[in-house]
Amino acid sequence: MNMIKVKGVRVKFGDKTVIDGIDLHVPEGKTLVIMGKNGSGKSTILKALSGLIDYEGTIEIKGTDIRELYRDRYSSGARSESPLRVAYVFQKGGLFDSMNVYDNVAFGLRRLGLDEANVEKRVADSLARVGLKGNDLKSISELSGGMQKRVGLARAVCMDPNLIFFDDPAAGLDPILSDSIADLICEIRQSLNATSIVVTHDSMVARKVADSIALLYNGKMVYEGDSDGFFSKTDPYARQFIEGETEGPIDIV
Repeated sequence: MNMIKVKGVRVKFGDKTVIDGIDLHVPEGKTLVIMGKNGSGKSTILKALSGLIDYEGTIEIKGTDIRELYRDRYSSGARSESPLRVAYVFQKGGLFDSMNVYDNVAFGLRRLGLDEANVEKRVADSLARVGLKGNDLKSISELSGGMQKRVGLARAVCMDPNLIFFDDPAAGLDPILSDSIADLICEIRQSLNATSIVVTHDSMVARKVADSIALLYNGKMVYEGDSDGFFSKTDPYARQFIEGETEGPIDIV
């Protein structure tokens, strides 16, 4: 069963078309990685899927249009009862500098109205899962970039999501830290049986976490298929993107 189905989606900002009529699908429990050069519209897709921006076309989650789904999910009294549990891991963490680690991770749980004993247990479990046990009282400024990424992951995990959006989770990290973040994404997906969409520039991260890959160019989907097919480099767009070649169908300007 498809968790996500996108048909003919187009996003415009003023006169500029950023996403130009794309189709894609993500089966339940699987991970789609979206790749593409800067400005290709990768993060814009996540925002449309999250209901954060307007779009033309159709986006369905479990067969229901997301406009209806999100309206019902955020209506009064419906938050804690919704079968859709969405987490969004921001590229730069999206953390609150004025809060310590514990309060950052607990933020969403408290908004749902959970009692503090439940919040405390779920925060502790989530921090332990991402390797940050004992760091709950630290300020965000005390943390390295990699640790801040892990706090963002912990905040997502504690919500027990069945759908997770990762916006370039390895951005700005060295190869070793990027690999550890990829391992965490795989572990989170498996333990929660969550469907995931991951935006990344990092081919090593994509190779490790992806079941399927979509490659964007000029707002259009120029490749969508399984990960093995993408990394076989038989597709000219995929080959140029992976190898970083200047010659090929992708304009480097």
